[in-house]
This record gives sequence, C-alpha cells and structure tokens, in this order.
Amino acid sequence: MRRFLLSALLALPALGLVTSLVWWLLGGGPDYRITGSLTWVPVLVGLLAALALLPTLAVGALVRRREEHVRAEAQQEHAERRRRLLARLDHEMKNPIQGIRAALADEPSDRQRASIDLQARRLSGLLGDLRKISEVEHATLERSTVNLAELVDEVVLCAGELPGASQRRLGISLPRAPRPLPPVSADSDLLFLALSNVLTNAVKYSAPGDAIEIRGREEDGQVVLEIADTGRGIPADELALVWEELERSREVRGTEGSGLGLPMVRAIMERHGGTANLASWHGQGSTVTLRLPAAPAGG
Repeated sequence: MRRFLLSALLALPALGLVTSLVWWLLGGGPDYRITGSLTWVPVLVGLLAALALLPTLAVGALVRRREEHVRAEAQQEHAERRRRLLARLDHEMKNPIQGIRAALADEPSDRQRASIDLQARRLSGLLGDLRKISEVEHATLERSTVNLAELVDEVVLCAGELPGASQRRLGISLPRAPRPLPPVSADSDLLFLALSNVLTNAVKYSAPGDAIEIRGREEDGQVVLEIADTGRGIPADELALVWEELERSREVRGTEGSGLGLPMVRAIMERHGGTANLASWHGQGSTVTLRLPAAPAGG
C-alpha cells in the first residue's frame, strides 16, 4: 500500500507537466497564464507529499528489514536447539541400546536380563516423555475453571507416595480466606502434570529432613505458585541448561530421570499464556515460580 501511495504521489508532478504541454499544443489563449499556473499545483503537491512520505517509507523499510532479521535469527536458534536435542537424544539412546546388545551377546544371566529390562524401561520412559512434550505443544487444550488450591492438594496427596516423600518437611501456604487464590482457565490435567513434575523434582533432589514449601499469591492479575526446597540446588553455570530437552545438571546424572521434566513444565505454562522460571542456589536449594493469568471475574 505504501508503495502504491508513493507511486501515485510521484506521478502528480508528471501529470501537471503533461497537462501544461497539452494546453500549449491546443493553443491556450489569453487565459493560459492563469490556467497554466494552476497546472503547477499538482506538481507542488506531489513533490511536497513525496518528500513528507519518504521518511515514513524509509523507517518502514528499516522496520521490515529488522523484522526479517529477527525472524531469521529465531529460525536459526530453533534449528540449533533441534540439532542439540537430536544430538543429546542420540547420546541418551545409545547407552541403553549398547547395554542391551552386550547383555544379549551370550546367553543372558538373570542379572543381564534385569539389566535388559531396566534399559528397555528407560528407553520406553524417554520416548514417552518426548511424546508428552509433543502433545503438550500441539494438542487442543481442554480448558475449564480450575481451583488451584484444590489442584495443589491433589498433587501433594499423590506426591506423598513418592519414595522418600514422607521424610521431607512439606508445607503449603496458600491464601484461602477471606480472599483465596482466584481460579484460572486451564487444562486441569496438564496443570496437574506440570505441578507434579516440579514437586517430584523437589523430592528427588532433596535429602531426608529437607524442607519443601508450596506458596501462592495473586499479583497483577496473575496467580503465582512457588515450589521451593532446601535441596542440593543447581550450579549457576547450568541454570539455563535445565530448560533444554534432555539436559541435566552434571551432579544428578546418576539419578534416574530423562531431563524432560522442566522443559515440559515450561511448555505447559506457555500454552496457557503463563511462564515458568527457576532460581537456584548451589548447596542451598531451588525455587520454581509458575505464573498463570487469573480467570476473568465471573468467567
């Protein structure tokens, strides 16, 4: 549209000149000087309009160029993330496959059969988690009005069955009266999955006697949930890595897990228009902060 307007305005001076020439050829008569002078009006208007529009067009061209550059960078970053994911996936799958092959080289003993079963379950769990992330990113959300206090109680009840959960000091601090947490419009199953992942990590990466707290508040039209623990924490140089698929802190690579939990949590939050962030202090503990838009009043 801008190009069309610029072409039209730049055509006005030429139109004025052509009009003057035609008038001369037709023998303009004594009134020519008045009429001829009027033919310069479109010329001047066109020139002034073109001069006024040029800065806007120049800025527009710069903005478009910047947008194209940002899109190109985003595509490059996405491609690089996928490349890193595939490289890590190749590494993660290679070890159990080699273990299975080694166990099958001879007649497997009971110990080797147990190893095969363990590696097979590890592969199955890894592929299952990858499938879950894909479903989270693309599945249609089945939204309903979710009471987060009730959902947290349900998650805590289920987490009580985790190994070692009874040896943690678990506390819940959610406002219930007179102004409880507002509800959210969300897929309750996916939110349950996100909260369960975070709470499971808090139990898994803490020790007997450590504290785990679930806190909630309303802030600027959002519901904020914090799951904090006094566990081992994460080294500062690895904080950014935990959000990437299959990445794990070097200190927990001997602990069972796929490295897909937190990326799944972030994907769920983002599908709901929210965010997930992590703060951690090595040797002291971690806090995962989840933010979701509160449901409209009466919604």
